[in-house]
Amino acid sequence: MKMHWQFERGGVGGFVVAMSLALGAAAPASAADARARMVTPLVTGWQFTQDDTLADDAALASGGAGWEQVSLPHTWNARDAASIAQTTPASKEYKRGLGWYRLQFQHTPGAPNHWLQFDGASIVADVWLNGTKLGRHQGAFGTFRFDVTRHVVTGRNVLVVRADNRLATAAGEPTAIAPLSGDFNMSGGLYRAVSLVSTPARSSIALDDLGSSGVYFKTESVSADGRASASVRVRLANGAAGQTVRASLKDARGRQVASARQAANVPEATLALAVPKARLWQGRSDPYLYRLVVDLLDRNGKVIDSVSEMVGIRQMRFDADKGFFLNGKHVALHGVNVHQDQQDKAWALTEADIDASLAQVMDLGANTVRLAHYPHAAYTYKQADRLGLVVWAEAPFVNQTLTAADCKAGAKVPEFFEANLSLQVQEMIRQHYNRASVAMWSIGNEVAMSGTCQGVDTVTPTLRKLHALAKAEDPARATTLADFNEDLGAMGKMFPVLATGGITDTLGLNRYDLWYYVVPGGVGAMLDAIHAKYPNQPVGVSEYGAGAALTHQTDNPQGGVVSNFDFFGKTRTLYQPEGYANYVHEASYAQMAARPFVWGTYVWAMFDFGSGMRHEGDIGGTNTKGLVTFDRKTRKDPFYFYQANWSSKPVTYITGRRYTERAYQVADVRVYSNAEATSLFLNGREIGSLAAVQCPLRVCVFPGVKLDEGDNRVEARGRHGNRTVTDTVRWQLGADNARNVYIAAGQPTTGFLSSQGQRYGSDNFFIGGKGDWIKRSGTMGAAFNAVVTNIADDKDRVLWETVRHGAFSYRIPLADGRYEVTLGFLEPLADAASGSRVFDVEANGAEKLAAFDVVAEAGAHSTAVSRSFGVDVADGVLQLDFKPRTGDAIVSNIRVMRR
Repeated sequence: MKMHWQFERGGVGGFVVAMSLALGAAAPASAADARARMVTPLVTGWQFTQDDTLADDAALASGGAGWEQVSLPHTWNARDAASIAQTTPASKEYKRGLGWYRLQFQHTPGAPNHWLQFDGASIVADVWLNGTKLGRHQGAFGTFRFDVTRHVVTGRNVLVVRADNRLATAAGEPTAIAPLSGDFNMSGGLYRAVSLVSTPARSSIALDDLGSSGVYFKTESVSADGRASASVRVRLANGAAGQTVRASLKDARGRQVASARQAANVPEATLALAVPKARLWQGRSDPYLYRLVVDLLDRNGKVIDSVSEMVGIRQMRFDADKGFFLNGKHVALHGVNVHQDQQDKAWALTEADIDASLAQVMDLGANTVRLAHYPHAAYTYKQADRLGLVVWAEAPFVNQTLTAADCKAGAKVPEFFEANLSLQVQEMIRQHYNRASVAMWSIGNEVAMSGTCQGVDTVTPTLRKLHALAKAEDPARATTLADFNEDLGAMGKMFPVLATGGITDTLGLNRYDLWYYVVPGGVGAMLDAIHAKYPNQPVGVSEYGAGAALTHQTDNPQGGVVSNFDFFGKTRTLYQPEGYANYVHEASYAQMAARPFVWGTYVWAMFDFGSGMRHEGDIGGTNTKGLVTFDRKTRKDPFYFYQANWSSKPVTYITGRRYTERAYQVADVRVYSNAEATSLFLNGREIGSLAAVQCPLRVCVFPGVKLDEGDNRVEARGRHGNRTVTDTVRWQLGADNARNVYIAAGQPTTGFLSSQGQRYGSDNFFIGGKGDWIKRSGTMGAAFNAVVTNIADDKDRVLWETVRHGAFSYRIPLADGRYEVTLGFLEPLADAASGSRVFDVEANGAEKLAAFDVVAEAGAHSTAVSRSFGVDVADGVLQLDFKPRTGDAIVSNIRVMRR
């Protein structure tokens, strides 16, 4: 076997090893690189089997016959948890079980110090080398190492790993650790790299320091004249008398700008660095990094270990009234949440995959990223440093401390759960301590949702311990957590009343107004209330957003209630129009941006991601709230809303582009544009032009645009200085819909074809009233519980599943002429009786239905009934008024056909 090695400072463990080899095999250090820490990647040549019944002894004795050949990163869930096939009641859940990995590698004697390093194994990993069990690591996200100096042999070595991602059902099970649950998948396997780390002496910079580099860089001060001081803590192992630690700080051109040395006093040495003229890490505007090289020298001055880290000199702080400050200057943080998940890959992401995802984050114009809900790959944090993205780093404490089976009277948080969680927090902080981008350590996400057991608080005592632990590990950085439901009465009794504010240095709110609930005053009112409650704690928005399905569109996002969660056992489609997501993002962000005390905002989420508990939109097993699709290929409309607001890139983008078969001739056209002026054209005719000041938050609205029958070429032109940016979409308007109007009242989604082939639009042209489902389709909506009983053709059922009710009107734009109006009615209340709902219907001021009683006319509740009448339109508008006499007026669908 031929191997070619090249050592460069950087990468995991301090050095990158570039090589070409058939297998991940160890190699001796040459004289030229004896000072370097040697890292041998073990990523190819693995054998794998997913087998829940395979015993340890049988696996160790197996030669891997019949096992699959794989390379790392690898997860068995790339086949099931990361696809977008629509789920049904018969769909299998993504596999949670045991996976076995086996690798043979060759080792040549040389360095006397060897450690196996795993960058991530989910959820629990048991490891054997040459038949000897090295140990177990419990935690899906942190790097961990085993000292194999006494176990690795010359020649052939056999490494066996059992990965376990089974769902824990009770304390004491191997996977009964954080996170116990979550609205995301837990892929199983060796989904990050494995390597053999070797040093030329047993004395080394600590390799047993919870997967960290053993080196900790901290900015101590920055003066007005540019001088900076920093400290470097170095943890050491197996030290000997006469050894020395040396630290050198080098600029981007390789010039040394500061250095220090100190006797190596085990277990830790601290060195002070003085930088006379520091170039600061300034986020996206100037993410400048220095290279820190820490050497361990023996008594003769020979380098026996070396670690290199890219570091930034910067200072960060949060203010409860003014927000976030970087190096003394206010920065409005606006960004996104990201999961380590991708279609057809699940968690097995390469560095190229991470780079591609972060490139989209950068193109969006975000300046911060929340790496949710657990520690991500070390490479991700390092790239955030390089790109200038401020990072919210998060521990994997999600939802709860107890399984459902363990929640009994008198139950307490299991000691092992809390100890392991503390260890995972320490791993996160130590492994990513040197990242200039990391602004805060989050100790939990939405833990109050299941924060009580039998009425006893099982969460906040743990949070307080984690906060104290994080401050002990890193006093300089802020702690934070993400709260879902404190003082959120809109969710009723779904979750316990448990306050998590005031525990950490800062606070993030996961608030989904207009999606899971509607709060008077919106997200702004919720922010104001929490800010008043905790006036000294900086508050940000850690999550907000809405699901968006590419094939679901709307004519008016306020026409009805969107289905936000499946309560039907995967038996029906949950419509989530892309245009409704536009509405939620526009409305929510406007309120956040208007409040200077909000230190940061994070869209949920940058990308769609796998969630086995989900059944929504037009795909299965996927949370659809991403600005970009699961496969990273399609940017949804809201992406361009934020790009227009956050990016300096010229943006002019027409929304609703995927709504190609139009239901109505008249439409409001919305354009996201940061241009000085934006003009709209239809089939070459100019519709109008809007100046930037006429487009609040970069949203330019051209109301009441009348489409042509047939093909419509809609073009927006944005003037950006001397440059014009053009966006074009094509919409079709069929002859039927050009003459007639078909409205599915209360329905937020458009494009349903009736049994007669008529294309119904979503509820539109209404004034007043409320759109609703006759059978509740999520966490919002009226308490109706009806199913229409007398529909002959199932294609028509969707036209009767929603209603508009209350006192309301419709102003429908039409060409002048004679029309027949057909109104469909249904009573959704099971206890309704004749006389309980009575109303009048007027058309252009003339009474057409007097004292209409739905139950009396239909003969029963949940029964469809229709009534028709003629009307003349003379001024381009048909006005229908629904006037209650007793109870609310109501309508299910409206058909207006030219005679």
